[in-house]
Amino acid sequence: MADAPVARTARRKLSASAVPKPRRTQAMRSGEMKRRILDAAFEVLKERGFAGFTTLEVARRAGVSRGAQVHHFPSKQDLVTAAMEHVFGIALADGLRLAEAAKRSGRPVEALIGDAQAFYFGDYFFVGLDMLLAGGKDPTLKEAGIRVVRNYRRPVEQQWLAVIQELGLPARTSEDLLLLTVSLVRGFGIRQLWSAEPERVAGLLAMWQDMIATYVAAKVPTKGAAARIATPARRRT
Repeated sequence: MADAPVARTARRKLSASAVPKPRRTQAMRSGEMKRRILDAAFEVLKERGFAGFTTLEVARRAGVSRGAQVHHFPSKQDLVTAAMEHVFGIALADGLRLAEAAKRSGRPVEALIGDAQAFYFGDYFFVGLDMLLAGGKDPTLKEAGIRVVRNYRRPVEQQWLAVIQELGLPARTSEDLLLLTVSLVRGFGIRQLWSAEPERVAGLLAMWQDMIATYVAAKVPTKGAAARIATPARRRT
């Protein structure tokens, strides 16, 4: 009788192994291969830049044949553009989630600055910037780069615009504050290429947040509007 539990366990394992696993369709296998290629392509772009990008290296890292890669992405430009669309699509989803969460956070400008930092201080932006610069010698590539950045960043900024407008500011003023904030963070992101000063940048962005709070307090008399913007340190004083 002591062996009964062991026997039942063995029967369960045998029964489980007897259930056939669902077969992966050709479309599933093709989709997985494309994702491996795109992930590998972005890694190569990140490490080597567009100038050092080779489709052979991408195929090697993705573990696919050259023929399979060409089947999905016939040219280098097709592959680079698709890789950028792939990762910017991920960035778009992340940005939209942050913007939606910011509506409930009570700290919309702080959340906006955090989202802008995550994007403009990260790999997606710098790879995109390299693609745009490389496009100076290739108009078609430049056009593709602009399209990718515009299509995948603009929806995020439109979502943030709606968040800022909830502070009670006019539409044009909200657009201006969004543009100023994004441009400021983008400038700091580029500056870190030759002068990385994270603590100073954090302090300056906190100063900018307080400046917005002062501006909003003057424009929107509603009690609590400015308090939703000011940095925690400022609110304690």
